[in-house]
Amino acid sequence: MVLYPALLFINGLSEYLLNRMMAAMGVLNQKNRGYHAVFAVLRIAWIFCGALLAVPLPLLLIGLLLLLLLNALPYPDQRLMMYHFTMVIYLIYTSLLMTVIGTGGLLGFDMGRMASSPTLRGIVMNTTFAFFNVTCVLLLHFHPDFLWKRSYDKSKVVIYTHFLFVCSAYHILDSMILTLYPAGRISYLLLVSGDVLIFFLIFNFLNYNFVFAKSEEIRRQYEESQVLIAQQYFEKESLKKMSEVDSLTNAYNRREICSIMAEHIRNGLRLVCVFIDLDGLKHTNDQYGHTYGDLMLKRFADTCASMMQGDGYLARIGGDEFLLVFPDGEISRIEALVQNLQRKLLETADPKDKIFFSYGISSNEESVDRYMETADQRMYADKNRKQRGSPWTEIV
Repeated sequence: MVLYPALLFINGLSEYLLNRMMAAMGVLNQKNRGYHAVFAVLRIAWIFCGALLAVPLPLLLIGLLLLLLLNALPYPDQRLMMYHFTMVIYLIYTSLLMTVIGTGGLLGFDMGRMASSPTLRGIVMNTTFAFFNVTCVLLLHFHPDFLWKRSYDKSKVVIYTHFLFVCSAYHILDSMILTLYPAGRISYLLLVSGDVLIFFLIFNFLNYNFVFAKSEEIRRQYEESQVLIAQQYFEKESLKKMSEVDSLTNAYNRREICSIMAEHIRNGLRLVCVFIDLDGLKHTNDQYGHTYGDLMLKRFADTCASMMQGDGYLARIGGDEFLLVFPDGEISRIEALVQNLQRKLLETADPKDKIFFSYGISSNEESVDRYMETADQRMYADKNRKQRGSPWTEIV
C-alpha cells in the first residue's frame, strides 16, 4: 500500500527539515547530530506504529513527550531553554491534534470509528505530526525569537515552562477522557474551545518572548552604541591630547601654549613667562645617547610640573626649550620657584644626572610673540653670563 510509505516519507522529511533548522539556529549542537537523528527516527516510528497499532492516545502523547524531552539530555548548561523549546513545540503538536479531533467531532464525523480504524488514525496523527514539524520550521525561519533565544530572562522562562507543562497535562487529561468516555458534541466543543484558548495563550506568550527578545536586542544595541560613543569620545580626547601635548614630557606643545596665552591676553590677564633652555643637552646626547637625553628631558618636565603644583602651564616649545606661563603671577615668587627648581635638579650624586638650565622672564607684554621674544632674549643673556664664568654659584 502506497499510503504508509508516503506517510513515513512525509514525516521523515518534515522531521529532517525541523532538525536541520534547529541545528542552523544553534538549538541543537552538530556534535550531537547522531543522537538527535536516532530520537527523530524513534519519534517517527512511535507516531506511525502507535497510530497503526491502536496505542491509547494518552500513552501515545506521553511517549512522544518523553522522546522530545530526551533532546535536552546532551545540554546540561541549556537544559531549561531546551525544556522550554521542547514544551512549546510539543504543545503545538498536541493542540493541533486535539483541535483536529474536536473539529472532526463537531462536523459530524464518527471519531469513535475513526479511532478504531488504523488507516484513519495513521492519516490524522501522521499528517498532523508533519504539519506540526513544518509549522515549527516556518516559525524558526521567519520568527526565530518566537521559539528560541539564549538571552531570555531565565526567571520568566521558568514560569512559562511550568505553564507549558500544565497545558501538556491538560491535553493528556483530555485524551484520557476521550479514550475512556464516549464524546458528544458538547465534549468536542469544549475540546476545541480549550485548545483554541491554549493556542492563544501559547502564541501570546511566544509574542511576549518575541517582544522581550527584541527589547533585549534594543537594550544590547543601545549599550553597544554607548560603548562605541565612549570609545569615540576617548579616541577624540586622545587625539586632542596628542595635538596639544608633547608625547615625551606630557607638557603642552608650542601651538597649544600659544593658544592658551592668546586667550588669557584677550581676557585681559597679565602673564609671567619663563623661557628655559637646558644647558649641555647636545653634549649629553652625543656622549650617552638620545635615549638618555630623552630621560633628562622627561625628568626635567616631571620635576618642574611637581614643583608648579598646577599653578600655571608647562610647555615644551623646542628640542631642549621649555616655557612656563603663570597668569597673574608675582615675578619674585616665580624667580624663587625657578631657583628652587635648579637646586632640585642638581640634587643627585651622579654628575651626569645633574641638569643645568638658563632662563629668562618676561611680563606685561602686549602679545604672545612679545612675551616669548623678551623671555628668549633674557634667557640668552643668562646663558652668555654663564659662559663668561658667572653661572649658578650663588644658588647651588
